[in-house]
Amino acid sequence: MSAGILGILAAALLVGTPIFVALALTVFVLLGWQASVPLPVVPQRMFAGIDNFTLMSIPLFILAAELMRIGGLAERLVDLARVLVGWFPGGMAFAAVLACVFFASVSGSSPATLAAIGTIMIPAMLAAGYDKRFTVGLVTTAGSLGIVIPPSITLIIYGAVTGTSIGRLFAAGILPGILLGGMLAAYCYIHARRTGMAFALPPAWRECWQALRRAAWGLGLPVVLLGGIYSGIFTPTESAAIACVYGLMVGVIVYRQIGLTDLGSILRNAGLLSATLLLITAGASAFSWLLASQGIPARLAAEVLTLSDSRFGLLLLFNLVLLVAGCFLDGASAVIILAPLMEPIARSVGVDPVHFGIVTLINVEIGMLTPPVGLNLFVACHISGLPITSVARAVLPSLGVLLLGLVLITYVPWISMVIPGLIYG
Repeated sequence: MSAGILGILAAALLVGTPIFVALALTVFVLLGWQASVPLPVVPQRMFAGIDNFTLMSIPLFILAAELMRIGGLAERLVDLARVLVGWFPGGMAFAAVLACVFFASVSGSSPATLAAIGTIMIPAMLAAGYDKRFTVGLVTTAGSLGIVIPPSITLIIYGAVTGTSIGRLFAAGILPGILLGGMLAAYCYIHARRTGMAFALPPAWRECWQALRRAAWGLGLPVVLLGGIYSGIFTPTESAAIACVYGLMVGVIVYRQIGLTDLGSILRNAGLLSATLLLITAGASAFSWLLASQGIPARLAAEVLTLSDSRFGLLLLFNLVLLVAGCFLDGASAVIILAPLMEPIARSVGVDPVHFGIVTLINVEIGMLTPPVGLNLFVACHISGLPITSVARAVLPSLGVLLLGLVLITYVPWISMVIPGLIYG
């Protein structure tokens, strides 16, 4: 039965079937073959999978990110990043990484971060004389930080399917996101020194203050969201609604870059992306139910524990599985299908569910940079005009940086757990 389930799913994906259809089709075929479970159960399970209060935050955070992108926040964050670090050797590359970190803290989405920052920084870095391969690879990789730094849509999905606290997951993602951003900045510095780049004159304090003042409204959003969540004023789902109101207010009243004519396209784009994610979530939920109904998670746990019952070995095995799955599944599908299978096994050997959620997230982040379905690769193709094979080769050096970060975060749980421990005790 396990082989049949995986065989049908793999065949559907190999012929180019959309992921949502492939997942639902697998469930329909297996239930139709068994003839013991009525087929109307499938849409019922799909609806039950998205009938979740926590998942309401996904379309709201997507809408907030779109409002921030159209509302002019990205340009102001880029200007601030340039002022703060642009005078270092390789300063434009530093600024690209820092701008991605800034925008990630308000978007929760990797493609949104890459689209917002990449459209500004890739042309600017090329105009400044940076190598195109280095530029595209760096910005594509830095854009993937959008799903690590809270508020992260992928962490919300992980919390929903495993029952892990969203607040703790958000807190756990802060330091790993900063660590990965710092490692990419170190990579930029090494590249700058190798290519002979020198320090430039630092900006005047007045210029720094002006850039900070222009970007202050954007930087204030993560403070409002995370502060409200951890103080108990509102839940993560309610924070998503507040982010939408905040983004609309900033774009319409403060920055004055969103007009009535823009709202239609903003709602349409956010609605299309939200529908895509929720359809995948519905299909993956039905698929997960099928696996559970066949007793596959229990058998898988028993088989895995016969291979290794050590924390080190299991985390290595799970990382390898998640990295391979990331090549063929989008982030939401990988989390919904694999997290409910792996998290109980990891917990049985003493791995904290919050820590395992961050490990899963970093693997998903890397999967967004690997062909054939790495979403960030396609976004970078659209921005840079390069074919996907060239973009995939361009990300390899910075992808190595993320893999090193994955090892550190996997085997040093303190990186993920220190902030949740300080906040929640």
